[in-house]
Amino acid sequence: MDMWEKLQAVEQNFIAIEQQLHATAKTLPDPIFVVDEFGKFLHVIGSKERSLFRSVEFITGKNIHDIIQEDLADRFKQTISEAIDDNSLKTIEYQLGSADIIASSEVDLRGSQWFEGRFYPIKDKNDEVHSVIWLSINITDKKELEEQLKELSGRDALTGACNRRYFMQIFEKQFAIAKRYKAKLSVLLIDIDNFKKINDTCGYECGDVILKEFGTFCEKHIRQSDLFARYGGEEFVVMLPNTPSLGAAIIAERLRANIEEMSVPYENKKIRFSISIGISSVMDLDQNSNALLRRAEAALYQVKKKGGNRIEIT
Repeated sequence: MDMWEKLQAVEQNFIAIEQQLHATAKTLPDPIFVVDEFGKFLHVIGSKERSLFRSVEFITGKNIHDIIQEDLADRFKQTISEAIDDNSLKTIEYQLGSADIIASSEVDLRGSQWFEGRFYPIKDKNDEVHSVIWLSINITDKKELEEQLKELSGRDALTGACNRRYFMQIFEKQFAIAKRYKAKLSVLLIDIDNFKKINDTCGYECGDVILKEFGTFCEKHIRQSDLFARYGGEEFVVMLPNTPSLGAAIIAERLRANIEEMSVPYENKKIRFSISIGISSVMDLDQNSNALLRRAEAALYQVKKKGGNRIEIT
């Protein structure tokens, strides 16, 4: 066999291997994208039934920013650049829905879904890296299971406080007991003042540190009979059984004053913050536990109108 025949045999063998790889890739349940360093989709491989897009033609040849909304597209582009620069695998998790796609009519998504993106650099014939293989794995079922487990645990993952769902279950039972036996029951609805400014000025990681420290502080300083929970975002709630409004106000003011004096270390800085607290107690006319929460929300709203860093009783 002469040199020409050997080259032909190698080329045919390479073509056969490439066809086998393509055939294997098409059996995968999730799509594979080949994207260059500029964010241009060079090729799409994967199961048509599970593909994110209705047609390969829609995505091939387009740039990420032509298809994906800017914030998410920037994140993809940054990950691709990191994979190429480091010549290593990069993995991210992201949520994708119709609102994230510029031409949403081309998207085949049932609601917002979660994906794990694996970006692996590939070398060209000159042994240089100018593109990546991007495997997009649908992990929606996994994420939903994680959320269900969090709910079942009854704890907020970030702060360690009870989550809202668990709080409401206990609170409704305690409300029924208070109504039946004409017992005292109060609620503190707490909001961290100017929390958005903290995030904008110091970053979201700093905001997370503030939330964690606040949660730890409250867990240590409330009574054993009380129930502390994250109500949502930077809002927290405390249930105070067998506590009249005056007793609740004393507890609330103590919390507010201690937080005002506290500082949280973060990146060689000490972050100071304050809280606002709305207070309500069970009344004879209350038909359900939501009545207390609505009054506490109204009281908190009044505190915010007055500039925050104080307490208010309805």
